[in-house]
Amino acid sequence: MSPETDETEEHDAFEDLARELYWAQDRASRARMETPEIRDRLHDLAAQLRADEKVIIPHGEGNLASPSRWRRQMKFRLFRLMRPISWRYDRLIADDAELTTSLAERLMAAEAEIARLRAQLDGEDGTTGADRS
Repeated sequence: MSPETDETEEHDAFEDLARELYWAQDRASRARMETPEIRDRLHDLAAQLRADEKVIIPHGEGNLASPSRWRRQMKFRLFRLMRPISWRYDRLIADDAELTTSLAERLMAAEAEIARLRAQLDGEDGTTGADRS
């Protein structure tokens, strides 16, 4: 093999590895999130989707950018034509995010209740052990 082929394969392998590490990092950080942080992120997502539901061009819509004016105008016109379809999905995804937020709140309440019951059980075990002596 020629040195150029080796360098190209090495570069491609490096890019593949970098891409996998990038996506693995994102999954790992989400796995370490606590329930209140998840609830807050879901709440923010629902609020953002509710805001996007009411505007023609959602905040941060990067697909409409283009260096040439005519391409930007064409993308904008196509987006405006298709926007009524995506409005429905903004609403549905926002509903889903709000339902998931309420589930996260219930999970937080359940976690607090479990912690309280464990503390109560540990307290009872401590007094019961002292009574036995």
